[in-house]
Amino acid sequence: MSSLRSAIVHCMAILLWVVPALAQQQSDNAVPSALEVLNDATNGSEEIGEQAEEWVSELEYYLQHPLDLNRATAEQLSVFPFLNSLQIQAFLNYRKLLGAFTSVYELQAIPGWDLATIRKIMPFVRVQEQHAAISVASRMPIFQAISRYQRAFPKSWGYVKTTGSRYLGSPDAWLIKCQSWGDRYRAGFIAEKDAGEPWFRSFNSKGFDHYGAYLELRKQGILERITVGDYEINFGQGLVSWQSFSLNHSAYALQIEKNAEPIRAHSGTAENGYYRGIAAQLREGDWQQVVFFSYTSPGAYWDSADGHRVITSWDQNGYHRTLTESTHRGVTQLFAGGARLGYYFSAGHVGFNAVYHRLTVPVQKSQKTYNQFAFSGNVLYNISVDYAFSISNQHFFGEAAWCAGNRLAFLQGWMMQLSQTVDVGLLFRHYDKAYRAFYANGFSAGGETANETGGYLATEMHWPRWQVYAYADVYHFPWWRYQISGPSRGTEDLLRISYQPINAPSSSATIMLQVRYRQQAKDVKTNNGQLPLPTQLWQTQFGWQWERSSWWWACRGFYHVFRQTDSLYRQGVAIYGEWGQQVKNRFSWNTRLAWFNVPSYEARIYTYERSVLYQYSYPFYYHNGWRVYLNLRYRPSRHLSVELRWASTWYLDQQQIGTGLDQIDGSSKHQLIAQIIWKW
Repeated sequence: MSSLRSAIVHCMAILLWVVPALAQQQSDNAVPSALEVLNDATNGSEEIGEQAEEWVSELEYYLQHPLDLNRATAEQLSVFPFLNSLQIQAFLNYRKLLGAFTSVYELQAIPGWDLATIRKIMPFVRVQEQHAAISVASRMPIFQAISRYQRAFPKSWGYVKTTGSRYLGSPDAWLIKCQSWGDRYRAGFIAEKDAGEPWFRSFNSKGFDHYGAYLELRKQGILERITVGDYEINFGQGLVSWQSFSLNHSAYALQIEKNAEPIRAHSGTAENGYYRGIAAQLREGDWQQVVFFSYTSPGAYWDSADGHRVITSWDQNGYHRTLTESTHRGVTQLFAGGARLGYYFSAGHVGFNAVYHRLTVPVQKSQKTYNQFAFSGNVLYNISVDYAFSISNQHFFGEAAWCAGNRLAFLQGWMMQLSQTVDVGLLFRHYDKAYRAFYANGFSAGGETANETGGYLATEMHWPRWQVYAYADVYHFPWWRYQISGPSRGTEDLLRISYQPINAPSSSATIMLQVRYRQQAKDVKTNNGQLPLPTQLWQTQFGWQWERSSWWWACRGFYHVFRQTDSLYRQGVAIYGEWGQQVKNRFSWNTRLAWFNVPSYEARIYTYERSVLYQYSYPFYYHNGWRVYLNLRYRPSRHLSVELRWASTWYLDQQQIGTGLDQIDGSSKHQLIAQIIWKW
């Protein structure tokens, strides 16, 4: 075995011409480069965006405290979106066969790991023997405190009005977040006030609108971890519970298998979609057990027309700015409990999951046809069996779930490495129209783990300078959905091609072309009432980026076409240029100038924007105008970081921006963010 390892290391020495190029990967661009590929995978959802902030924080953590390749688990590697399950399994097999890594450049010897992938992961990983000093430091406790202030200008109607429905707080948003972690523990505290929420007055007498905390202990004998406070539960493939962020129909085409720690501390700002209580994970030999108990009070809309209070829908955004919004708090209490028993063997695992929920106030949705099979009542329980295993160059995974009322959900996936450069994957799912689970998040096109049957085919191809990502998804909704009056079918296809004409030690250049096509039914008002007619949306992107040792610049263009009928045809165009520079190790800046002309909301264009550290920004362009932002980051010492962000949008075709209480009189709006990070 030692002779084989020696041969591999010598082969790496022959390939020294790529090593400088890998070493020059700029860490400040590592996270943004990964996030830009997500495109509109989150669809601008505020709830998903808040979940994504936790994921971004984890990426930033590994950027500052690189993951040791000799201790990395499959769950930890799955955090990186550019690694698919086949590559992760190949990594684990290589380490198991040849033993501990002696150098990060040994990654080049792993089957299916191309140079582009290695360049992306290099800033996030290390080998312990290579950095003994860093290894010792990484075992020391780390403390971090974040204070973030945010405000939009000018004030909207919600702050100007003095009577009627209005925002009762100031337009200032404030976040305080403290964290500490070490090899055997992690602890955190968060306090947040959104813009418009009152501060020590009106219905809020406790200061911040939202508080959260957690304490997690690890590696205490057979007790792998125990978490007290706020946490997230992730079982199987998300058919009974998956509360953490996960990709769905992104340009990383083979990101179709969910793989994460079953218990994760909830450290983000989302005010719903997590548990509060206690959770424990035990491991003895090949067996893993998870058990949790929770008692929370999720926000909800309610009605009491018949004299009894019932929940009509859930409050997903967590805003409490007006008297009406304040009534969404404390409507009901939710008790939850569950368990997982898993058996792990060399090639995979099989697990049995059970989750139980009880509400103190029952759910009763509005009497709409699309709600006919929606959950009603106050008790819901789910059980499932999930599995994953690898055979040679193939990987299988799936889950079968059951809910009260004898309704089923099923998902099966398969991936295969056809060659050193080509991977393929296939996923089939069937979710009964009446299947329900409180925190299910299975792979889907409709955003719900219910009322859907579909098949997904994907491939990824990697060569030294070329990367190709493609998928095709065909699905069927057997029952009505919101704004779809009847059963319907749809499809979504994507092709992304990336080319690196320059890959030198001192600079690199990347050219990208992406085309996405969606066809899905949507109601249109006709003489015969609402009828679901197919819509077509073409989304095209073209861009390039050039990086040097201390600076980079990029340009990207977007062209969207939306069509439903001959008379409903809309187009949208946007283009931006972006520049950035790292000045030694203390100061960095980046800026973007964008022009957009998107007359129709249906053709809106989502874009990822760089922001202050740990914040996830994914706005969309609509109307006609310009947008610019500037980010500044200064590190006066290794313990302190100060950041400022200013963003402005000018509309050429609007004299009023927004609607309702968010309406602004004028054609421009601005945003200021200031953040301070202390670390010691």
